[in-house]
Amino acid sequence: MKKTSYINKLRGAVAAVFMLTFCPGIYAQSLEYVQPFSLNPVKDGIELGLGTALSGSALLYNDILHLKQNDFKASDLKKSDISVMDQLFMRPYSKPLHIVGTGTMGLALLTPAVFALMPSSEWLTIGTMYVETLLFANGIKEWAKFFAYRARPYMYFDDYPENKVEDGDWNCSFPSGHTTLAFAGAAFTTVVYCQCFPESKWKYAVAGGAFGIAALTGALRMASGNHFFTDVMAGALIGTVCGFAVPFLHIKRQNVNAAVTPEGLTFVYKF
Repeated sequence: MKKTSYINKLRGAVAAVFMLTFCPGIYAQSLEYVQPFSLNPVKDGIELGLGTALSGSALLYNDILHLKQNDFKASDLKKSDISVMDQLFMRPYSKPLHIVGTGTMGLALLTPAVFALMPSSEWLTIGTMYVETLLFANGIKEWAKFFAYRARPYMYFDDYPENKVEDGDWNCSFPSGHTTLAFAGAAFTTVVYCQCFPESKWKYAVAGGAFGIAALTGALRMASGNHFFTDVMAGALIGTVCGFAVPFLHIKRQNVNAAVTPEGLTFVYKF
């Protein structure tokens, strides 16, 4: 009986993701498409270079050179040092929830698939912006992990996974990387969809669905014992900022007008 219930819930989740990913795009084909974004070879070359350097250097320092100190001393971990808010959400390690949380992160990262139904001439622009978004979000969260020596919540319980101590993952709690990437994908999908299809009736569904999946990812990261509440909040902030900032930097700025008013010199930007 429980197995049947689980399967039905899984089917419902898959159907919801299908509706979020494809139905808004199908409906969007009947709307007037607005082309609000553009690429600049010089500017995007710099942004891609910076993003690659940010993510690449973090990968080099942490995962290849292993420069982060990972010495574990159980006596150093005391729950009394944890804030009351974080203690409320502390949980022991759960591998099943860890796997599910990774799956929802993947779904959040795939929400931009809705743009595959846009004119193919826009794929390069949107794809480049998304790559830049993920490079910056990943680089920022990886460098934060490198400098923030914070043990994961499951380390405060007796049955912590010993393999996490061996591979040095046990003190990479801040910020939540899964949550960072999930919110980066959700924010990117939301801002690009709303800019490209300002008259779409699906705007709120796309935003709600994308951020809902991202929020679920954060909740699962806490429930699986991998992160504290503040880890998830920090990851959500980093991801959301990157997801909104990168597309904003690519919005076409037209009709830049200057005018002298009684209040002084003003500039008007029309997007």
